[in-house]
Amino acid sequence: MSDTPELLFPPPLTADDAESYLDLRRRAVWFEAQNHWSLITGPSAADALNGLVTNDVAALEVGRGQHAIALTAKGKVVCDMYIARLDDQSFLCTVIRDSAAAWLAMARKYINPRLAKVVDDHESWATWMVFGAQAAEAIASLGGPSEEADSPDALAARITRLEQWPVWGHAPWVIGSATVRLIRAPVMGALPGFVILARAEDRSFIQSQLAASPYRRGSRSVWNVARIEGGRPAFGVDMDDNTIPQEANLDVLGAISFTKGCYTGQETVARVHFRGHVNRHLRGLRATEPLPQHARVLDEAGKDVGDVRSTVISPRLGPIAMAMIRREVVPGSPVRVQLGSREIVAETVALPFEGN
Repeated sequence: MSDTPELLFPPPLTADDAESYLDLRRRAVWFEAQNHWSLITGPSAADALNGLVTNDVAALEVGRGQHAIALTAKGKVVCDMYIARLDDQSFLCTVIRDSAAAWLAMARKYINPRLAKVVDDHESWATWMVFGAQAAEAIASLGGPSEEADSPDALAARITRLEQWPVWGHAPWVIGSATVRLIRAPVMGALPGFVILARAEDRSFIQSQLAASPYRRGSRSVWNVARIEGGRPAFGVDMDDNTIPQEANLDVLGAISFTKGCYTGQETVARVHFRGHVNRHLRGLRATEPLPQHARVLDEAGKDVGDVRSTVISPRLGPIAMAMIRREVVPGSPVRVQLGSREIVAETVALPFEGN
């Protein structure tokens, strides 16, 4: 059997998905999320977590969060995550479900249970995301802050507050009879958006409130197009446990502190940042026909310089993809994507794609 991976072509969006995509840019869309939440709590939680991830957890104020990465001792990506500081001794962490086992195993291996506890908290929470040009209006129409008094100007005040919400900031928010945690999450390029984190017992109620709203529900296909346009790598597709964070642009995306103390895998990350460079980068590709995942990428001289990772057909940009490509291939360079006996000419672009 051949070890060559199968070429996977992206399907076009359905008519309903195409409308949802348009709504992202003119209104707002809500998505069901597949987050896996864990809780790190205890008197030494900040220090323990700070020794495991790339960002500066100890510097987080209560009510703030950050993007971070957990690494192997050799500086390769275990998972990327969002971390929210709930109080002086408690942090909520979320990863994609496929990364949960690896993250929990790492946290339990390295965090002394006498100093901080690692709790698999995924059954306690339900998660949605609301994104789009009018995400603030969509969230404001669902509810407001717990301390808000009813007034004729309440909706306008909520919209203004949400538009000024700090990036990765989080706080309680009331939707009907339920109090949720609202998080501003910059995970779709320039498109604004929020995560709604609800207690599991409020799952059905929040789902019904979103379904009854005038905003369209988005599919994973729509989310994937917007994610790729925004240049956000997905673990297991664009990066894996052979990836150094800077290869996936995670430094540019704000997931790494270069001034904090030691953490697992720091030596590799610091060496790349201060004394060298990575040999490959995640780049965008634009073409006139769909680009298959796993296809090899050649430069103008015919040299193999990388492979196609995430790939979609954007209603706005046409066929686009993210590819891991040798650093010598700079944005603006033409490349050729191999499809067996023929090739597709594509242009290399910097991420995120134009307009994101």
